[in-house]
Amino acid sequence: MSTTGTTIEQRKSTRAVCALFLVTLLWGWTFVWMKDGVDAVEARFGDRGLVAGVGLFLALRFGIAAVVLLALPAVRRGLSARTWLGGAQIGGPLLAGFLLQMFGLHGVSPAVSAFLTSLYVLFTALVLSVRTRNAPRKSLVLGGLLATFGAGFIGGPPQLTFGVGEWLTVACAFVFAVHILVTDHVTKQHAPMPVTFTTLVFVAVGSAVVVAIGLALEGAPRALELSRLCGEPDFMTPVLLSSFLATVIALSLMNTFQRELDPVRAAIVYAIEPVWAALVSLALGREHASVWLWLGGGALLAGNLIAEVGPALASARRRAAAQNPP
Repeated sequence: MSTTGTTIEQRKSTRAVCALFLVTLLWGWTFVWMKDGVDAVEARFGDRGLVAGVGLFLALRFGIAAVVLLALPAVRRGLSARTWLGGAQIGGPLLAGFLLQMFGLHGVSPAVSAFLTSLYVLFTALVLSVRTRNAPRKSLVLGGLLATFGAGFIGGPPQLTFGVGEWLTVACAFVFAVHILVTDHVTKQHAPMPVTFTTLVFVAVGSAVVVAIGLALEGAPRALELSRLCGEPDFMTPVLLSSFLATVIALSLMNTFQRELDPVRAAIVYAIEPVWAALVSLALGREHASVWLWLGGGALLAGNLIAEVGPALASARRRAAAQNPP
């Protein structure tokens, strides 16, 4: 590859990393918005309305986002049977990951959930290496290990016992790894915005099914009772914020720019999300700074730096070797 071609690729990579960092920032805020939404459900119904309430939150979040995207002419023009299939391929693991994480949280602490969920970085590398029969670059392996450690310990050492909650969260991590790899595959074949729209539709429909299941549970609130949440600001404000910012903007950026990066590199960038979540919680007075915050955050940043600098150094060595053959 020529020097000009290499420079163009590096610029694309840098632009993609910056876009995905913005995605993680928005996802960091989502932690607060989702918690506010769940708190509003529990304040009204207690545990008996949790499944239906969380399902309603997700259905509204992704449904509203889908309606917003449908207003774009480029989205409507790009819809086809293939983009609907691509949306189903991305939306399936995305919804499954959310649900596994949600139900896993009932049996584990946030620190354990963060640690086990962050295993998607390593799962992404493992699945990709099996699929391609090529081991990932050493810089990505080291960066992934540091990112996994940082995400897991940013809230303190996780206390693992490996009950049902832990295994559900491990499954969540594996599904999120599949989601990253499927996103990489699908968005390289189709225009990203129509696929983003169809993904949102599938997740919204799946979430509506969760609402129906939740309403059928013993002691669950009635549909009319549940619908009153839509008139409560404590519930709808986080729904709208997560819909417009963490879904319309974040998923659009993800589907547009992730394809410019190696999937493992993208997973390492996504692992920075707990740093933003912790900083947002600190700013709102919901958490206090600890040595683990700085240790975990430092490990995450170091992992991203190694993953970013390693390929650049390897590329520079290859160019130098090509220009000065032995």
